[in-house]
Amino acid sequence: MAAAAAQPVQREALLALMDKVCSVAARDLEAAWVAWREGQLSESAARIHSLRGTIGTLGATVFSDTSRVLEAAVKDGRATQPQFDQARQQLLASVDAALAWLARQPRAQGAGHAGIALDSSALQEWKTLLAERNIDAVAQYQQMKPALAKLGQTRAAAIDVAMARLDFAAVLHVLGEQP
Repeated sequence: MAAAAAQPVQREALLALMDKVCSVAARDLEAAWVAWREGQLSESAARIHSLRGTIGTLGATVFSDTSRVLEAAVKDGRATQPQFDQARQQLLASVDAALAWLARQPRAQGAGHAGIALDSSALQEWKTLLAERNIDAVAQYQQMKPALAKLGQTRAAAIDVAMARLDFAAVLHVLGEQP
């Protein structure tokens, strides 16, 4: 953030990325837990590893240490429910701290509110990028996100989760398109 302080666009992009990380972290750990419960140990370990890297960028060292131990235990087939519970508590504490910090950050005027209107041409252009699996769909999403709220909270949240995972087919499904 210090490096981006003099560059408002880059700073806003970092703040938006932190918002996104915070919004999907608990769901990602829950997916790792479900995979573990279903005996999909490599899937669970991979999800924990990915989450540790993502949350580690927020400086969550306590969660990073706990998740490292949890990942190893999952890989070795010796993970326990209490280990997942401890990781969940530490993850939520880390996310809460990050959200509190984000709430105190000055944002550029109109940040999070400006963007492309949800008109048919902008929406169609975005759908085309999604269908082509074009990474430019991510930048377009950041601009369209405020207008997508008009689709309703449930659909907007589903789109947000899918975009965080770069699952463009899922986004198209939520938008009523067949991927």
